[in-house]
Amino acid sequence: QEAIAGEFARHAYVLESDCISEDDREKFRQLMGRRAEQKSYATSLAFLSECLKNYHEKNVIILIDEYDVPLENSWFRGFYEEMIDFIRSLFESALKTNANLELAVITGCLRISRESIFTGLNNLRIISILDEGYAEYFGFTQEEVKALLDYYGIGEREEEVREWYDGYLFGKTKVYNPWSVICYASDILDQNTE
Repeated sequence: QEAIAGEFARHAYVLESDCISEDDREKFRQLMGRRAEQKSYATSLAFLSECLKNYHEKNVIILIDEYDVPLENSWFRGFYEEMIDFIRSLFESALKTNANLELAVITGCLRISRESIFTGLNNLRIISILDEGYAEYFGFTQEEVKALLDYYGIGEREEEVREWYDGYLFGKTKVYNPWSVICYASDILDQNTE
């Protein structure tokens, strides 16, 4: 609920427009404030997609990172079946029956299986780290890191970034951990503005 509420808060700007009805504004506020009925959370991403489509007038892209973390946590804490039911409903409404969806990308350490929570999804394309055609997309390439550092005026730190964050190899492609590079650049920029 907290993660879903955070996504609604991030897109709260839609509440200021006339693109959604007053009833939908109230539902939006309830989800954002973690006051909605439990069943509303299972369809919340589809509802948020509809609100965003109405606001931006184009279909949305949904990015779900580490989809498997809540499943793993629920296994160890004893509510796996409830989490499976929730995730299945969430994904089906957001990814299968969502008329406002352009495309979605789901990442996780556990391989997606069409026989599990994804049984309702019939248009999945599974790309693993073994698929060399996508190797450069699992991180930042050297050229992308250089361009990023130059853009933010910290190109002289390229060697330091290479020492700290280089070293991922997918097929024959060497990449940097993207999250680490972004955090590093953000920290340096914060230090420069103090």
